[in-house]
Amino acid sequence: MAIIENISEALNQQRLYVRLGILLGIIVIMCGVFWYFFWSPKTEELKSARNELQKNEAKLREYEAIAKELPRFEQEFKKLNREFEEAVRKLPKEKEIPSLIDGIYAAVSASGLESNTFAPMPEVKKDIYAEIPIDMKVYGTYHDLARFFDRVSKLPRIVNIRNLNLSQDKKKSSGEKIVLSAAFTPVTFRLLPPQPIQPDTKRKKATKKTEPKE
Repeated sequence: MAIIENISEALNQQRLYVRLGILLGIIVIMCGVFWYFFWSPKTEELKSARNELQKNEAKLREYEAIAKELPRFEQEFKKLNREFEEAVRKLPKEKEIPSLIDGIYAAVSASGLESNTFAPMPEVKKDIYAEIPIDMKVYGTYHDLARFFDRVSKLPRIVNIRNLNLSQDKKKSSGEKIVLSAAFTPVTFRLLPPQPIQPDTKRKKATKKTEPKE
């Protein structure tokens, strides 16, 4: 108490402007202490909270946009699923491949074509299906070829014609009858059975190596 009384007495002895200056200094110091210990941390927290709020609002707008498009995505998915199922039904099963190849060969003679080459080639495996190509070379008129391609297109299974190469066979052509030599590759497909997921043994070994020793 004596110290406070001495300070009060000393201040009373000072001029008014000195006392006002000291009071102003005390106020400035108190404001600085308040800002440093109370206001500044709260300001940073408020700024961080605002940034987090803006991020959450942006995510909310994104989710709302996705929600609006969800019915369309569901319809599109159902459509693609139906198309996939329809395509799968048109893919021959493995046991149907020989009869399908016989059907393609029968379409050659039925269309009036002469077969020079008919050689099924090894299948080519892709991700979920396998391609089964046939090396073919036939002779006939343009209309004969058109009938053949029409018959192939009406087969119950999918058959694509690739690498079509046409040329006139001058030896077989006579007068107004133009005979064409056609080399092409009919390709059919079959769906591969789903493969079991193999465990990642390399990753397990690496995990065991990195385990700390006791």
